[in-house]
Amino acid sequence: MIAIKTILLPTDGSECAWKAVAYALAIAKQHAARVVALHVVDQAEVDQMRRGPVQGAASGELFVKVRKDHEEMVRSLLQEVVGAAQQAGVPIETTWEIGFPAADIVQLATEVQADLIVLGTHGRRGLSHLMLGSVAEQVVRTAPCPVLTVRRAAHDFVEELETGAPGAERR
Repeated sequence: MIAIKTILLPTDGSECAWKAVAYALAIAKQHAARVVALHVVDQAEVDQMRRGPVQGAASGELFVKVRKDHEEMVRSLLQEVVGAAQQAGVPIETTWEIGFPAADIVQLATEVQADLIVLGTHGRRGLSHLMLGSVAEQVVRTAPCPVLTVRRAAHDFVEELETGAPGAERR
């Protein structure tokens, strides 16, 4: 018998990520498991914002404002995931950090002793995949537990979210 007690759910708010939310919540409900939702703000993006086109004091003020706005967006995203979990009757914890997405996902999976990671994949191909790589692919290669990747355009075996959460109506 498969014993799933903890599911790690990395999310970025994309359409694929919302499909992964539906899968994670359905599996968690079926196994009476808890979900740990994670959002990782990419350190490379933060560094690029910090360097931005504006230099001097204005640059620092702009960076602080952009970072504050981004933090509010992340909190809002995670709150929407919490709402979906509450409607599904699934216990959930949330966390977010600034770092390196694939490495931080794998690290948190180890720390929370995740039995399963459920994450969306953007399905990049060709040059964009070669240049950007794939967080999902890196997680699959290095995770300490099984990983379920959810594609946007794929056969589904989980019903869509029945919540008002963004992404519930996305297909």
